[in-house]
Amino acid sequence: MASVFLSHSARDAKLAAAIGRELSKLGVEAFDASEDCGQARYVRQVIKAAIREADGFVLVIGAPDTLSASWATYELGMAEALGKPILALLSHNHVAAELPVDLTGLPVAPFDPAHAEQAAHAVVDRLLAAA
Repeated sequence: MASVFLSHSARDAKLAAAIGRELSKLGVEAFDASEDCGQARYVRQVIKAAIREADGFVLVIGAPDTLSASWATYELGMAEALGKPILALLSHNHVAAELPVDLTGLPVAPFDPAHAEQAAHAVVDRLLAAA
């Protein structure tokens, strides 16, 4: 079974959970640290292990400014360091030019937050098909 690490801000937790459910329907296991770390004592170690084991890394961005107060940049850096394929899912209400400068160059797939299944299909088609 293919697997991805879902990274997002707390503000996008419901959106990421919906995408995770849709990925599951497509046979893709989605690790979401906000749901799957529970009360882990060593959160950074759990996150690093989950990213290492994942086939790909998905950065869920409901709004570009939501990344400033989250673990997302740490997780993204870890994914880059581990050489994981990365896909940024960006709400269709925004454009890639709005993203922070340190995210330029990431592959971006726009999606409608009301349709998590579209985002899940983008992950399978654009991220996992290449892995």
